[in-house]
Amino acid sequence: MSDTLKTTQDRISAVAATLTGGLLGASHEFPAFDAAPKVDGEPQGSLWGFFDKDGNKDEVGTLNLLTPSVVLAASHEISTGEHIQLDWALHNVEFPGFGRKQFHQKKIDMNESGNLKYMDDEIYINTQSGSQWDSLKHFAHQATGKYYNGLTHEQAKTTDTNGIHNWCERGGIVGRGVLVDWLRWYEHKNGNAPSPVSKHEISVEELEATLKWQGTTLRPGDIMMIRSGYVRWHDNASASERKSGTQENGIAIGMQSNEKSVRWLYDHHFAAVVGDTVAFEAWPPKFEEGWCLHEWLLVQWGTPIGEMWNLEELSALCEKKGRWSFFLTSAPLHVKGGIGSPPGAIALF
Repeated sequence: MSDTLKTTQDRISAVAATLTGGLLGASHEFPAFDAAPKVDGEPQGSLWGFFDKDGNKDEVGTLNLLTPSVVLAASHEISTGEHIQLDWALHNVEFPGFGRKQFHQKKIDMNESGNLKYMDDEIYINTQSGSQWDSLKHFAHQATGKYYNGLTHEQAKTTDTNGIHNWCERGGIVGRGVLVDWLRWYEHKNGNAPSPVSKHEISVEELEATLKWQGTTLRPGDIMMIRSGYVRWHDNASASERKSGTQENGIAIGMQSNEKSVRWLYDHHFAAVVGDTVAFEAWPPKFEEGWCLHEWLLVQWGTPIGEMWNLEELSALCEKKGRWSFFLTSAPLHVKGGIGSPPGAIALF
């Protein structure tokens, strides 16, 4: 990297940090994990009610951190205009797991009358069978059956509460994305990485080591992404390997589910988290231990989880540029009460 470019990036980072810190500190004074107000029936560290306003229950969780000033600060990440879409092609997951249906497209010739030649198409997708956002009504706390901010499973079945339409109506998801390229760090340090269809648990220590190796600093309100190698594995696997690894095997690499991970995620106050693997966290978690990240992120804090995003081209560009932060936009499907959605995500440099 040239000295001029590095100086420019340092200046941009300083301005962005000032803007982010100034507004975030003024608008959202988070209590320490152990000092968070107790929510009846929920574990210590729950943020139910934290974002409520004027007597109305909040339905967007930590996306509240993406205020205009935070987004403006994130926009300073754009310097060259290069951009990458992070959605995996919808047809890519050849053998969806967990009993989900495959993607299907029907191309329709609309020239039945012979007057006009034009085409339509119809598609079927299960919103959990490819690159996706999990909404705040996708996964409940398994012991209580409750979703973010107290929504019960019975209510979730019959109402639009906590649906993805709330994200769309606040302008989508726009902010500073940060890639934690764990795979590149691991292979640089250790050689071959663990199989993405094994339950390798990526620890906080490994994430911190990756960030230090990259020279990347996290900020409150970031959209944090972890590259584990799942998409790379799938893109290079045979059909039989894919079927075995995705449809016949419910095991996948991801972030470790334990108390240290939960506290680390809480302390960083991410707007959202993303992975290139099936469930973001190593799957399946040990629900009985109480540290399932889905239950903490989606349920206790209202933090959206992105899964199976294609971070391969992004990784290569970050490595080329020597920086792992960027401006991120995401436009989920505007479906009332939506439970999952392709992200429609673009990283801009």
